[in-house]
Amino acid sequence: MFIRGETYKTWAAQDRAETCFSQEVENGCHIDVRAREAQTGDIEVFISVYTATGEAVQERIKRLPGSEWAIDDALKRGIDQAERIAGGESGRLPCADAHVHADE
Repeated sequence: MFIRGETYKTWAAQDRAETCFSQEVENGCHIDVRAREAQTGDIEVFISVYTATGEAVQERIKRLPGSEWAIDDALKRGIDQAERIAGGESGRLPCADAHVHADE
């Protein structure tokens, strides 16, 4: 069970069809990415990463121009970003390398 933040609540408040992807990554974090078409024709992407205990590391909504992006491509981009965050690439997730410190 994820502990959803305000960004998710904003996303969920607009009930529109969406394409979703969820995965547990190697370090126990969970990624949840969703993409949908906005009323304006742009593509909205919800990108979120949660710790193994369900706490939000990051939740954000990106808007991409619908003239340049398809939903499937936007979803793939969001998955890539979520995997990078979960992997600690951006420094946002200090537990990303917890397996290295397990014996300390």
